[in-house]
Amino acid sequence: MNIPEQLQQKLNYPPLQVIDANTGLPENEAEFDELRQSALITFLAGLYKATRTKEGAFLISSKDTATALLSSIFINQNAITEQIASNTNQTSDIVKMKLEEVATGFLSIDEYKTNATATNEDENFKTLLTSQRHEILRYLPGKLKIGDLLNDESLEDNTNKMEGPVSSLMHKIENAFSSAD
Repeated sequence: MNIPEQLQQKLNYPPLQVIDANTGLPENEAEFDELRQSALITFLAGLYKATRTKEGAFLISSKDTATALLSSIFINQNAITEQIASNTNQTSDIVKMKLEEVATGFLSIDEYKTNATATNEDENFKTLLTSQRHEILRYLPGKLKIGDLLNDESLEDNTNKMEGPVSSLMHKIENAFSSAD
């Protein structure tokens, strides 16, 4: 399962573009929709960060509206919105609308609903997002510096975004270790 791509399809957004770990540029700039991809991936990065604790995972899994979900994920939603707006040359209102659109789309994904309503919803939800970490990082534009705003420097580390056979194996091992408390 690939939540970024599943959400992109659910929202009928253009295909997500992998961001090259070395250059920080999308692999296919001609098809890169910077605003939509930035909003979608920033939302998922925030969701991932918020679910690193059992309490955070429970808090997030109990939200059922886009506004409630966004305010739970982002402590300083205005800073996130401004960061995306300045990097995509859009207004804060347009970015906020896109973030709400993404959150609404996420809440309608069946896999999310299944994991969020399971017996141990907070742990299942945390595990679900842990399994998606590398997929999120592949599409995260580095120039957004979202890791700085979320206080998670691992989101800015390019070694986490690398691709290839050895990197893929290392990401699988990393996911196995990061899923444990």
